[in-house]
Formats: sequence, C-alpha cells, structure tokens
Amino acid sequence: MKTIIILDQIQAGLGGDERSDTPLGGKKIAMGSADNVEKALEAVNGEIIGTFYCGPKYYQQNKEIVQRKFSKMAEKMEADVVIVGPTFDYHDFAEMAVEIGTAITENTSIPVIGAIAKEKNQELIEKYKDKFPIVKMPKKGGTGLAESLDNLAKGCQILTNITNKGDIAKFKGSYCY
Repeated sequence: MKTIIILDQIQAGLGGDERSDTPLGGKKIAMGSADNVEKALEAVNGEIIGTFYCGPKYYQQNKEIVQRKFSKMAEKMEADVVIVGPTFDYHDFAEMAVEIGTAITENTSIPVIGAIAKEKNQELIEKYKDKFPIVKMPKKGGTGLAESLDNLAKGCQILTNITNKGDIAKFKGSYCY
C-alpha cells in the first residue's frame, strides 16, 4: 500500500512556528513524525512513498496552488492512500490538513484519511468528518499515540481494500470522530 503523508513544517522536522512560511515541498521518504506513521503502516504492508509539506502561513496565502500541486503529485506517484496529519492539537495545521484532504478527495480518486486531535479542532472535525475519515489522536505525543497510529494504519488498509462499505462505517464508528 503506497502512502503519501502531508505534514506542516513542524511535523516534517523543518522548523518551528517561526518557519510557518515554509513553501510547499516534498521528498520520497518519511520525514519527521512520518517515521512513526511508517512503522505502523509496515504492520499492514504499507509504506510511505512521499512526504509533502508546507507551512500553514504559506498555505493560507497559496491555497489553490498547494491543493492542486499536492493532488497532482499524489496522482503522479500513484498513491493508494493519502494521510493528512497527524496534526495533534495544532489548529492551523489541522485547518490546512482538512482543506487539502478535501481537495484531494474531490479532485482525485485517491482515498484520504486524517489524524487530528479534538483539542482546539472540534469545529473543524465536525465540519469535515463526513468528507473523509478522521482518526482520533491525542493532543500531543505520548499516551495513546501508538494506538492512534495503529488505528490510522488500519484505516489506510480498509480504504485501499474497499470491498464492503460496512467496513468503513464500522471503522469510522470505532476509531474516528
């Protein structure tokens, strides 16, 4: 299962809030927090084939460009699934993630799954949870993170092997908002 992950500059390991203007980019490796996601994906025969990133400030000033380029690159790399997040409780990143996830869902045939903490993001989750599955995440790393990443990997597996729509409904009911 070929997976693309979309992160902000913090989660990609490219700097803190002072670098929120980091332009869009990508590498054909797991970067930053994607390393932990990749370990969970390996348990379900998945791999990260690319990490796409940009800072939330850059995204806010270039939404259409970022959405279009990330969608096109996911198609070009023939991703089986796209993960947006984990955003933890970073609101600006969560907003960017749900908007990019929605654009990919609407403009490609690639399934999307999100990983967002409800802290600071409850309104976003309520608004976007019907667009694509959003896995429950802790507000920071630590307690519950390994379980959430395992659930994220299970969700990727279900989305790429859809034979029964009931599987998605059951997954969403158990592990998503």
